[in-house]
Amino acid sequence: MAYTRNDFIPFSADSGRVVANLEAAYEQWLDARQQLDGLPISMYWQTKAGTDYLAVKQRSSDPGTTMGARSQQTEAKLAEFAQHKAELKKRVSDADASIADRAAQYRALRLPPIPDRQAEIVRALDVSRLLRNDLMVVGTNAFIAYSLLCNARFPTGVEETEDFDLAWCRGSGVSLTPTSAAIPERRSLMAVLQGVDSTFRLNKKKPYQAVNASNYEVELLMAPSLAPLPRAEAFEPMVSLTEQEWLLKGRPLTVVVATIRQRACPLYVPDPRWMALHKLWLAKKPERNALKRPKDLRQGDVLLSACRYFLAHAYPLDSDFVLELPAELRELFNAWAQASGFDPLNPG
Repeated sequence: MAYTRNDFIPFSADSGRVVANLEAAYEQWLDARQQLDGLPISMYWQTKAGTDYLAVKQRSSDPGTTMGARSQQTEAKLAEFAQHKAELKKRVSDADASIADRAAQYRALRLPPIPDRQAEIVRALDVSRLLRNDLMVVGTNAFIAYSLLCNARFPTGVEETEDFDLAWCRGSGVSLTPTSAAIPERRSLMAVLQGVDSTFRLNKKKPYQAVNASNYEVELLMAPSLAPLPRAEAFEPMVSLTEQEWLLKGRPLTVVVATIRQRACPLYVPDPRWMALHKLWLAKKPERNALKRPKDLRQGDVLLSACRYFLAHAYPLDSDFVLELPAELRELFNAWAQASGFDPLNPG
């Protein structure tokens, strides 16, 4: 189907300001929450043989490690820790209140929200520094970010999904960690999921998928060029999905969205042009679930049209872009351009 600009419904003139304010509040929350997450879980006095020792636990499951007998220095260290932790908790609480207020404004403008179940997972990934560095959000959930970027409601709306797709990006050009940099130790994806919901387990029949007690699925996808995963990761994503390579192209983007319960959630998603063509290709992939193909086709068609009408400067569909495309995607792009009356040599 050929979509026109009139098929997209612009959001309110206030939406850009509200989204920007929500993002600012979220970044304040994230900074404080990451600092808090980096502190020991507790610091306390431990008595041994009649002497008090300052003990610290990095995690609740850790045995306490002593830092010296009670002295002016250890008493000052404990006081400093307690004050710093209280200050960070206050910053998190203040940011939460600000987010709730701005998310309420977001919801009042009827901007697209993300369900809280997905949002809780993405926030935890962001706090653990996996999002943007190791992982991107892909699939249907990414379309919320694209809709906000275009400041318009898409003709197909933001379609509901009962699963959650993530793509591994560490070591690629779209990871915010430089490929030459030493990778700091981070929690594994499964550890983060189990921190959100302890019932998450790897699906032994589909080792690229984690499932919780409610049968909610989180899938990890991976481009062949990035295989294998680090040893700490429990997932075993399929490494034959060549189409995942395309989502590592171009310029990804981050958008902060509100949740249904008025919290905030960051979405780090692929370049919309490559995502659109990825979707069009999936719609023709023989192995693809036949029930998913119509949605893939709609989403790809709508997203390319959105790039044409709203993102011409940031994400141009010009001849330079077309020349980057592999043959199978160039064929799909040309078919879309012909059906839509679009000329990449004269995109204006």
